[in-house]
Amino acid sequence: MSRTFGRVCAPRAGRTLGFFADVQVILCLVCIGAVARIVSADNAGFALAPKSSTFAFDARGLSELLGRENATSIRPIVEAVAGRDALLTFDALARRCNTGSDTVAREVFAGRIAFALVDLGAVEIVGGADKQALASWIFGIQADDDRCERVLQMLGARLRGPGSFEAPTEGLQARRVGGWLLIAPTTGGDVVLDQAAKRIAVEDSESSLLGEPLAQHLLVSDAPLRVFIRHDAPIGGATAIGIRPSPVPSGSGLRAEIEGRYDDIPIGEPGLKHALDGTLMRAFEERAVFAIANPADGVPDPSDAFWLALVPELRPSPAMRANLAGERLLVVGASSRAAAPAMAVAWRVDDSVQAERDQRLQMRGVLCGLARATEQGTATPRGTDASTQPDPAILREGAASSADPAVDPTGEQAGTALGPFFDRYLGKSFKLGDCVLCWSTVRTPCGGWQVYASDTEWLGDVAERLERSSCSEEGKTPAGGIGFCDGPRAASVLRRWRPLAGEDLNDRVGRGIDALAATIEQLGRLRFAYESPAPGRLMAKIDLEPLGTLRPSQPSTGTSNGPR
Repeated sequence: MSRTFGRVCAPRAGRTLGFFADVQVILCLVCIGAVARIVSADNAGFALAPKSSTFAFDARGLSELLGRENATSIRPIVEAVAGRDALLTFDALARRCNTGSDTVAREVFAGRIAFALVDLGAVEIVGGADKQALASWIFGIQADDDRCERVLQMLGARLRGPGSFEAPTEGLQARRVGGWLLIAPTTGGDVVLDQAAKRIAVEDSESSLLGEPLAQHLLVSDAPLRVFIRHDAPIGGATAIGIRPSPVPSGSGLRAEIEGRYDDIPIGEPGLKHALDGTLMRAFEERAVFAIANPADGVPDPSDAFWLALVPELRPSPAMRANLAGERLLVVGASSRAAAPAMAVAWRVDDSVQAERDQRLQMRGVLCGLARATEQGTATPRGTDASTQPDPAILREGAASSADPAVDPTGEQAGTALGPFFDRYLGKSFKLGDCVLCWSTVRTPCGGWQVYASDTEWLGDVAERLERSSCSEEGKTPAGGIGFCDGPRAASVLRRWRPLAGEDLNDRVGRGIDALAATIEQLGRLRFAYESPAPGRLMAKIDLEPLGTLRPSQPSTGTSNGPR
């Protein structure tokens, strides 16, 4: 709510780079205050926002659960999302109030608030004003006279004219309009406040988000926190998010209900749904970092084109595709022998005997293809360092594995060509050179699974859970995808892996990874389900257990001595 507020929020919230990044920012915002009740009210909060706003929210009652436990989480969450500079505003207000920062937060976020980032390129200019000099955001607090006076005192504001105030120290100006206190940066704030005052007084739909077609879903929602995000190309379109307390009895988390309409949908196949196994998801929750199940028919999609061009043997045969039961599972864990995450992909099959035979034949070809593709890149291109090329000894080992893959008594098989292949085509900075390609067919009373993994221990872990937990008829969820992410475990893997990061303590990529890990850790556990009912449309529900309520997983017994 100061120069810092404008400097931090405007560039970060305004750059809507992707669906999941946007959702992450909004969920972190929600963690600042939880929602206690649903209140029926008007849509003046979205009338405050210009129609071309890139980001806006209308919230009620965010401070009611800002009790002692939640209040202590404000600082680390804000710092993780926006950096240490974002804390300066709370600290400055705390000093002025001679009270704690959490008390300031409860005062600022009490009652109803609204916020919008203004798209200056679409603002109508009157009198030849310079768009570059306009304010880029506006903040509204619905307040009676007493609350309005308290907030103005916290800002150190002084009267400038009837219903008009300025806070020189904070670089802000404010306007009292009806039951609202509107706040904007001093520079260029007059035009933005003038226009907002007109819109909010009459709830004008022509110039505000009330008239934006993509925001109509929010206007009928009774969620206490409603968020609108507009996306840049190539995704385009917008996302509407309603956030409410978790519907789970005695649950302390939150639920985000999402509807998006996009030019290029970021996730999900239009119209594709399947009865996905929620029981299987729960079997992995105490072990995996991330898991997602979605419908799959074995047909490669456009994103597979690059890898298929390098290794055509990856394309499944017609017999393999015919045996698929329509469900694919991706599970990410942690390896005890490598920094990179351990990944596994499993395809549910109807006939495990046929699946084992088909898998064995295909993987001989795949290992040969990986070794061939890596060998083709052994010649050092002009202008490159020979030290970045794969070791010929490793290539020979991979080629030998292609002809005679290692077999162990459990039926698991492995080849060593995958690590050098990744190093060649992704670069050693991704630190995937220790990956191995291993696979197994899991037999179950209801069919089975073909499993492929990048780590032998993780393959065994995944296969064991598939064998024990994949035949339940309960917990089936018709959806385009279901899954979860465990924040503390994901943060642990990121800090250990650090892809693309250098050894320098001032490395920007490394600092970014650390900030992302801190944010993910604070989010705790996410469970989600989504579908794409029509081209360009996405509907999703995300259940959040915030603030890392789960402990990072412990090392397993046996040969593993690292985090899982």
